[in-house]
Amino acid sequence: MSSSKIQPAIEPAIEIDGLGFAWRPGEDVLDIAELVVARGERLFVQGRSGSGKSTLLNLIGGIVLPTRGQVRLLGTPLQALGGAARDRFRADHLGVIFQLFNLLPYLSVLENVLLPCHFSAQRRQRVLARAPSLDAEAIRLLERLELPDPELWRRSVSQLSVGQQQRVAAARALMGGPEIIIADEPTSALDAQSRDAFIELLLQECALQGTTLLFVSHDAALASHFDRTLVLEVL
Repeated sequence: MSSSKIQPAIEPAIEIDGLGFAWRPGEDVLDIAELVVARGERLFVQGRSGSGKSTLLNLIGGIVLPTRGQVRLLGTPLQALGGAARDRFRADHLGVIFQLFNLLPYLSVLENVLLPCHFSAQRRQRVLARAPSLDAEAIRLLERLELPDPELWRRSVSQLSVGQQQRVAAARALMGGPEIIIADEPTSALDAQSRDAFIELLLQECALQGTTLLFVSHDAALASHFDRTLVLEVL
């Protein structure tokens, strides 16, 4: 593992100490001595297949727990939480953009974007503290991510292009102002021009909301968009 800049030391969103993970005893897929990601920082996570990129995101999301070491999000050690409490913490504080987007095909575009606020009272409250309604905030995000057509908002997401689905997935992750967003290879199906435009829109919205972004990709050419790069090596 290597990082291209000195790690930030103030107001951490993510803190990792002595982290290791193995699917089978004695076969580590991840080994990170220390990592601190500041609130509002934009971190690019790069590595070849098998370097543990997706495993790291699962650990940060509390989907799996470390074999050793500790992960703290917003000052909370995830290992101290039970499974249901980790699910609640994730719903309240994390937005996720999946590689295959994981949109619900039986819901409309607008309904997909609103989903996080159905699962998290905190995210609903954050929206309503600054927007007139949940729908208004969802529409703002869709327009911000270059999906301004009201007719499109009523369509099933299965009727959208890959690029449009990607923007809906980003709007859903941003809905309710989560403190941390993790994105797992979200641009792998896009051409270079569409990819760069999407990344810039995502970064602008994260900056507006003060959101910490972990963006995972095998493509080193994307690193210039971000504050810092973490390179994971195959163990």
